[in-house]
Amino acid sequence: MSDNLRTVVVVSLLVAAIAAGQENPQSAGRPQPPPFHFDALNFADADEYGLRSRLDVYVQVPLDIVTFVRRTEGYSGSYTITVFVHDEEGNRIREETWSRKIERSTFDSPRGTTTSDVTHRSLILSPGPVIVEVRFEDGESSKEYRLSKRVEIRQFDPNIFGISDLMLVSHVEEENGKRRIAPHLNPNVATLTEGMTVFFELYNPFEIRMVDVHCRVTRKNRPVVEKTDRQPIRKGVNTFLTRVGTQALGVGSYDLEITVTHPADSGGERVLASAHRNFTVEWLSGGTPISITDLDEAIEQLRYFAKQEDIEFIRKASDDNERRRRFEEFWERNNPVPGSGTNRAMVEYYSRVAYANEHFGHYIAGWKTDRGMVYIIYGPPSNIDRHPLDVESKPYEVWEYDDLNRRFIFIDESGFGDYRLLYPIWDERNRIR
Repeated sequence: MSDNLRTVVVVSLLVAAIAAGQENPQSAGRPQPPPFHFDALNFADADEYGLRSRLDVYVQVPLDIVTFVRRTEGYSGSYTITVFVHDEEGNRIREETWSRKIERSTFDSPRGTTTSDVTHRSLILSPGPVIVEVRFEDGESSKEYRLSKRVEIRQFDPNIFGISDLMLVSHVEEENGKRRIAPHLNPNVATLTEGMTVFFELYNPFEIRMVDVHCRVTRKNRPVVEKTDRQPIRKGVNTFLTRVGTQALGVGSYDLEITVTHPADSGGERVLASAHRNFTVEWLSGGTPISITDLDEAIEQLRYFAKQEDIEFIRKASDDNERRRRFEEFWERNNPVPGSGTNRAMVEYYSRVAYANEHFGHYIAGWKTDRGMVYIIYGPPSNIDRHPLDVESKPYEVWEYDDLNRRFIFIDESGFGDYRLLYPIWDERNRIR
């Protein structure tokens, strides 16, 4: 298949999928974003014996996954959150359950302007590695969603200067002289258009009265943001908010590190404590996140959509800004609704790439495999007939596309999940290998 013909095929298939609103069986294989977000952060909790390890679990529930029913006045819905804490052997060491009730004045809109509900619980736990699992259960439909992550419960020593985990902040409000902090639980900070705020606590057991707070953001071990603030500090628990300029950051994965030092009389500085966390900046199209965190890789992944000369033109831009501009112009030329601000073809294409990476990768990225290639070009198949354990044959899969009258057969010659396209015979010039 030539570059020109392949481009026509992919564009036509994407436009057809968008026009159909993805209301067909093929949409069943589409990658879906997490239905909710949660974060689990270490803080110190003081009691008569010193400092205990406290894990604050924050959960953000989008209201569109809550089922609302008509009441006497307006609409109401509810959900239950259960937090399970397991050790590394799988033994349950803690369970916490609570419920929330949400009201709407109309079916479409919550009371106020919020589109999600944030709730949290604090758990006192012994130091060590744990698995934190959060289960969401809708009150009306009983549908469930689960997410989990590994967390290291840290030991806080009352005789050692310490720092909490770093919380990303969505916004800060002042109410009756008190500060209310709303956490940003999605690791993607692209929606924080005014920059990112970070909250943390310092635990000072000494008579230190001044510290330097160093903020450093790196990407691929290269610093992209660095700032230092000298801050007064008192003995005991200190809370801090620091702003990080993320507006100029390109798409990608980043590491944020906060290091606290003590300005010494000799002119040098002594490191007191440090903490770090990861965050990402994903591409946005009309407010819709797209799974692009590396522009160079996204350009390479255009192989199934763009002509080679288009890819080379984007790739050979003089700098990152020009490369991004050419990339955006390319997709706007292929926008089903030019000038709309949202490019649904781009969203659809990179959703397929993300799905291929998640499901078809082995020793190479999923989008580079034969199954990934077919999935990205044609979308989710109508039916997959899998034969992983047949005695008389090697593992193979048959993908059927009923609407397109197409069939693809993949065989795993090695037995290690490396499915190669057996039928139809594909022009070797179109393979990545």
